[in-house]
Amino acid sequence: MFPPGRGNDTLDEGDIYLISVFGTDEMLAAVGEDLSLQKCKQGQWSQMWICEVTWDYRIGMRNRHTKRVLGWRENSKVGCAAQKNLSWEWLTFKRLGQGGYSLMVSLWGAEKHRPLERVGGKSPYIKVGGVVNTQFGLHKLKNKVFRRFEWVIPGRLARSSAPYYDGEDSDEAINETSAEFLNNHKIKNIISLNSVELSPRQKGRLRAAGISYLHIKAAECAAVTQEQFNQIWKAYDKGGVTIVYCGYGDGRTGMAISGIQLFQGRTLDDNDFRENGVQCSSQLAALNALSDRING
Repeated sequence: MFPPGRGNDTLDEGDIYLISVFGTDEMLAAVGEDLSLQKCKQGQWSQMWICEVTWDYRIGMRNRHTKRVLGWRENSKVGCAAQKNLSWEWLTFKRLGQGGYSLMVSLWGAEKHRPLERVGGKSPYIKVGGVVNTQFGLHKLKNKVFRRFEWVIPGRLARSSAPYYDGEDSDEAINETSAEFLNNHKIKNIISLNSVELSPRQKGRLRAAGISYLHIKAAECAAVTQEQFNQIWKAYDKGGVTIVYCGYGDGRTGMAISGIQLFQGRTLDDNDFRENGVQCSSQLAALNALSDRING
């Protein structure tokens, strides 16, 4: 059944959502600078919304197709004309006990909020209402690009499997979708311990997206050298928001994450290294040597 899930998914910055009229197949969709209700159609970018959060925690929803932000216009009209998450595009989602969310839009900055309301008829549409809270569903589109993605330090350091990993290091691929995922999460730096380096064309895609890339070639269960630990730390320290991956995203990735934590001054032992995913004795030995070098 589509849309996926029950419409009760939580909001997470950078993730992509469908917004439904709860319990129906009606989706909010961008048509130019206007907003419409359309029958749900799988893969339709105009029905996909990327969650954004400002520095002061204001939520906005940017359309994946038009790149414009959902918000209030004038005369109770809702649209997506703004290119930036401005005050009239600030949204409030309130979970409802009967399922789904009420969705309110900011009027005149943060002073007033009004609920969005579905208006019936032959051509249903969404307007800024007065009292009625229409139930809306949030359906997160699950990530199948960077599997096992998680933040180690929220908004600063992430880890995952290689993009499109399906059992082999060589599955790794950077295309428009994987580059978009990185940009949605504001990731500007990749540290890869994959045994296969990206092609010049794929590295060019990253450069065009403003994303730096360090490749440390490492076979599964192999340890990196002390000099390579230095390279990993330098790339992380200077590179902004960073993602670390290898193939599956466990042992080699855990080794790099542990190395970064040691450089940050944390005191770690073998149990901590294993908690980070390190499994091989050669990697444990290399991390203990790094710990001795830093502390000595």
